[in-house]
Amino acid sequence: MTTTTSELNTQDFIAEFGQHELVSDFSEEAINIILSQYKRVKSESNDPDSISWEPLFNDALEWCASGVVYELSSEVKEHTSEIINMIRTADISISVDAKEKFDNLEHDLKDEELLQFFKPELMKSPDYFNKVAAILARRNEFTKLNNGKYLILGAY
Repeated sequence: MTTTTSELNTQDFIAEFGQHELVSDFSEEAINIILSQYKRVKSESNDPDSISWEPLFNDALEWCASGVVYELSSEVKEHTSEIINMIRTADISISVDAKEKFDNLEHDLKDEELLQFFKPELMKSPDYFNKVAAILARRNEFTKLNNGKYLILGAY
């Protein structure tokens, strides 16, 4: 299964391995990027024939914005000030009532307290997931795909 994959282009690879459990959940764009990583790893190896494509697909993930935020929720608080600033500038939209509460509370509470207080409201906002996922993706060097998802490659 691994002998000819270095010569396959993305379409050929999908035709041959697209139904494989390690491959089937990835978009074509993600597969193309993972195959580029595979080719790079093989070219840098002293023993290229020993490099298999399976571990690269096994270690990669393709997440939507909310998946990035949920999976990296422990990192969100590191970006509290940036998130609160996006609420102030309306880059992250919240309801009119919530914005009014925010405006009334922002001088009384620290950014961390504001983020915690407004978290239920933020969870309703697609802007929140998209903007925060973009921050986390930049920080973690994820690749934003054309389908709006993020590709997380393994450490190769």
